[in-house]
Amino acid sequence: MQYHDVKLLATAADRSQWPESSLPEIMFAGRSNAGKSTLINTLVNRKKLAYTGKTPGKTRLLNFFEIDGRYVFCDSPGYGYAVGGDSSAESFQKLIDPYMHERETLKGVVLVLDIRRTPNEDDLLMRDFARESGLKLLPVCMKADKLSRGAGIQAAAKIARLLEVTPKDICIVSGTEKTGIEQVWNQIEAIAAE
Repeated sequence: MQYHDVKLLATAADRSQWPESSLPEIMFAGRSNAGKSTLINTLVNRKKLAYTGKTPGKTRLLNFFEIDGRYVFCDSPGYGYAVGGDSSAESFQKLIDPYMHERETLKGVVLVLDIRRTPNEDDLLMRDFARESGLKLLPVCMKADKLSRGAGIQAAAKIARLLEVTPKDICIVSGTEKTGIEQVWNQIEAIAAE
């Protein structure tokens, strides 16, 4: 697997801390514990670039990483984990809304989903935010190794229906087995090139 040159550009609590960059940006969003950090780490062939942990909701800020001098990946906080209740959801919205609507270099959203779970209201809201902001949506189903191949294909088809995308729009990935990563990279390159 290819090794990528990665550097942390910024950790941002609000727009004043967004990094200056003209590179195409891709945001990674998803429910807490869907596999977002694992996906980022697997894409760049690093073990601990994005924090992964057993406790959901570890990422609280926007973390911006420059990849190979070609892209910026933005790791956003997981949503839907009610550790802070309504105030947690409110702070998430204050962080994400301006970023998705105002960040000119932002080209797309990788919506990270656990293949074993159907999209919930928060996932559908994130899909809608992406569409309203004119951003390309790339749904990625993680944890494919937890299901048989056939069950994974069925689960992805159901997720595609609920997200109102075609099954071919969805990437099926296993972080442990490193499968599906090339397809995700191809999609990211296509989004960045637009």
